[in-house]
Amino acid sequence: MAAMIFLRVDTGAGIPLPAPWDKLAHFLYYGTMALLLAHGVGRRWLWIPLVLVPVIGAADEWQQAGIPGRDASIWDWLADELGTVVAVYLYYRWIPRRDDRDDVTA
Repeated sequence: MAAMIFLRVDTGAGIPLPAPWDKLAHFLYYGTMALLLAHGVGRRWLWIPLVLVPVIGAADEWQQAGIPGRDASIWDWLADELGTVVAVYLYYRWIPRRDDRDDVTA
């Protein structure tokens, strides 16, 4: 998902989404990225998506600043960050610890 952001950046703005739908798209896209990464690293390493995904979002916004037709926005990055935090929190709350899963299956 992160590579796709940087591979498609040269295509220009395309059809921009009107507010607040653009922020919702940022929230969902980066939340999904964080959720997948959280699932990949597991509960013990949840700090990784909390750090890495917002850094990717900031790099994306910084890269957009130099592209005609694209707009870099702190509000877009904040939507990325909020999606990340919510996704990681939900993952933490809904995915049981390994000890809990072992007790259920026994």
